[in-house]
Amino acid sequence: MTTADHIHRLRAVVSAYGADPKRWPAADRALLEPFVALSAEAQALMAEEARFDGLLSAAPQGVATTSAERAKAALFAKLDGELNAAADSTGVVVPFARKAAAPPAPAASRGFWKEASVMAASLLIGFFTVSQGLLEGSGLDPAQLTVSSVDDADDVSAIALGHADAEPSEEDLL
Repeated sequence: MTTADHIHRLRAVVSAYGADPKRWPAADRALLEPFVALSAEAQALMAEEARFDGLLSAAPQGVATTSAERAKAALFAKLDGELNAAADSTGVVVPFARKAAAPPAPAASRGFWKEASVMAASLLIGFFTVSQGLLEGSGLDPAQLTVSSVDDADDVSAIALGHADAEPSEEDLL
């Protein structure tokens, strides 16, 4: 361990267990006691922590029983007074006024926005997937999904079915 590592570990141990090495874990004590004996920085840290430990030791350990009992009695008396005052007073009930509900939107407009948002989300997912190269190695080639020739671009069935050699349908003949 380097000196910086020793100081870092010493700070952690002293913060957790205090400046008295008897309180430290045995492994830390075996490692850090020789370091503290040789390092001026470690000795300064130990002296500072020993002063802090002294302050903590000098602090009162608890609240006097009589003070706690008086505070508890005053609190319960105050609560009893508030409860009795609330029980004696007649309350005024204010009715809750509800807002009139807005009429539902027509079904046609709801469907349009729902469908438009699904299509927009699908478009964004498609752009993201292709731009990030997520289809690489998946066996799906985005180039096959595009129109391959000018002749196929004019034939809607060729675009939909993926080939231009399809026989004309009855709709095409009409």
